[in-house]
Amino acid sequence: MLYALVVLGSVMLAEFTGASTNASAVARQILDKIPGDNDVNISYSQDQYIFHVKRTDGLTVLCMADESAGRRIPFAFLEDIHQRFVRTYGRAVFPAHSYGMNDEFSRVLSQQMEYYSSIPMLIG
Repeated sequence: MLYALVVLGSVMLAEFTGASTNASAVARQILDKIPGDNDVNISYSQDQYIFHVKRTDGLTVLCMADESAGRRIPFAFLEDIHQRFVRTYGRAVFPAHSYGMNDEFSRVLSQQMEYYSSIPMLIG
């Protein structure tokens, strides 16, 4: 995992990047492409990276990973992040401002990105 974000509607709540890329700009383009407000699990390919997106109840979690990560591990990461975010903030996200949870939750994104990135090495 190289990049992750959490968005509620169109409000960016938290973001972390572990590499110097244009992931943030690409992520915003991808978020604009996702139709409607329905829950989705979807992946988009961009160069050698795959952007995985999970939207549940209006809360969207996105990550960017190498193609070699497959789909299972990134979607496990997204589910984990979604659950941690909801447990941490609950309904407090609704009056949230842009990047309102970034100071503390970007650390969670960073730690979990590192953990899930090490899973293929632990398995293989």
